[in-house]
Amino acid sequence: LPNGVDCDGFAEGDAAAFRAAHDIGPDRRVVLCVSRIDYQKNQIGLVEALARVREQVPQVHLVLVGPVTVAAYQERLLARVQDLGLSEQVTLVPGLRPDDPMLPAAYHAAEVFCLPSLHEPFGIVILEAWAAGRPVVAARVGGIPSFTRDGEDIVHAASGDTDDLAARLLK
Repeated sequence: LPNGVDCDGFAEGDAAAFRAAHDIGPDRRVVLCVSRIDYQKNQIGLVEALARVREQVPQVHLVLVGPVTVAAYQERLLARVQDLGLSEQVTLVPGLRPDDPMLPAAYHAAEVFCLPSLHEPFGIVILEAWAAGRPVVAARVGGIPSFTRDGEDIVHAASGDTDDLAARLLK
C-alpha cells in the first residue's frame, strides 16, 4: 500500500523511557506533533494554540518531533516559543528514524496527536497515531478529509486558525 504503516510497530511504545529521555515529567499532558520543521507544517500555529490551551490546562506540554528542513522557520518557531513564555512547555526533538523505538514511544507518551498543517497531501503520521491508539486533531486541509471523518475518527480544525485549533485540542 502506498500510504501504509506497520501497525504492530506502533502498537506499543515505552512512554516512560521517552519522557525520561526528554525530561518530561509524568504529570505533563503531552500534545505530540511529528512532522518536519517547516512553514507548511505550521508548528508556530500549534505553539500559539498551546498558549491558549495552557490557560485551561497548565500542565500541557508540546513535543515537536521532526527534522529541520527550513532553518529560518526553526529560528522563528523558537523565538515564538520564547516570546510566549513557553520554553518549559515545549520540547523539540530534531527527528527520529522511522525504525527508532523512540518514535512509537513518543506517540505513547502523548495524550493527543496534532497535525496543524497549512498544506498536507496525505498525513501518514495520522495513521501512525491511530496505530498507537492516540486521538488526533488535524487541520482540515489537503488529503486529510479524504480518509478521516470529523467527530468519528479525528477532530478537524480549520487550517491556520489558532483559536479553532486550541478549542479542538481542548475538546
